[in-house]
Amino acid sequence: MNNQTDTVGIAAIGYYIPSRVLTSEEIAQLSNFPVSVFIEKIGMHQKHIAEVDEHPSDMGVKAALNAIEQAKILPQEINFIAFCGAGHYDYSFWSPAAKVQDKIGATNAFAFEVRNFCNGGNLGLHICSNMLLANPDAHYALVVCSDKLSVLLNYADKDCLSTFIMADGAAAAVLKKGETTNQILAYHGITNGKLADYVKVEGGGTKFFDCKDEYDRNLNYLTVKHPKTLEKIFSEIYLNNYLEVIKTALHKSGYSSKDINFIFTNQVKKKVSNSILQSLGLTEKNTFVSLSEYGHMGAADTLFGLAKTLEQNLVKSGNIVVLANSATGFSWAAIVLKY
Repeated sequence: MNNQTDTVGIAAIGYYIPSRVLTSEEIAQLSNFPVSVFIEKIGMHQKHIAEVDEHPSDMGVKAALNAIEQAKILPQEINFIAFCGAGHYDYSFWSPAAKVQDKIGATNAFAFEVRNFCNGGNLGLHICSNMLLANPDAHYALVVCSDKLSVLLNYADKDCLSTFIMADGAAAAVLKKGETTNQILAYHGITNGKLADYVKVEGGGTKFFDCKDEYDRNLNYLTVKHPKTLEKIFSEIYLNNYLEVIKTALHKSGYSSKDINFIFTNQVKKKVSNSILQSLGLTEKNTFVSLSEYGHMGAADTLFGLAKTLEQNLVKSGNIVVLANSATGFSWAAIVLKY
């Protein structure tokens, strides 16, 4: 039995969802795809998108304050802040973690970014958990997942159909050393770098910084290169890699897929999501599907799903909970908690 000082758990989860909504009917009109593609094939009826003047740090601050309030702690008690997500921040050369630290008044916290796309939240939990355990005087960490992904989308680019589910929102978790309701058990992640160049935003990087051509707005949109080739590769490796990180993280924890009570994944199209559940012997009763109403909010998806399930008092003592993600890059990661 571990001493409480040897364990870290999630003390509270907060989230922020922007009020503006874009329906699948509206996306269908913008993209010239049948609305049935979004509602029936993908499984999304609408998604939430941020206002023009609402940015990742703004949403992250709101989610963070919500989490801190629920955890019943003072911002000054926080030792570490990790701002996690895709890395498309308010500004291209800037620290959203430092902005959050200042805005919430966490004057004693060291703040940094974790840029690992949809895996950012899992990695942030893992890093912050280890930082708390490695520092005897540290007791609290804040993991903030916030992305404004909707601005990256060019609905006229049919090659990017798979990305049209991308939405905006934030979730934040307060980690506590010696948390009694749950503890983080293990983490595992893998990367297939051969897929790195298939999905990207070309504008803003050093390769285009000194571009002599006239400014091209399209460089700031997300692009998917060779979507059919990417789809073929995904069909061969995606599910296997997803299951590998889940089962390996469980094995490190001393458990197996048979022990899972709840799993929360990043929100992907209905067919893929169902395949993950079925491969683990699970159903929708073992998860929270937010895609239909909220779209895909990047790294915030899994914490948001866990938060909504906790609100319904469905997670019980002794339950094994898995947070699992895939991410542009392309990476897969899973983290295991025991309640």
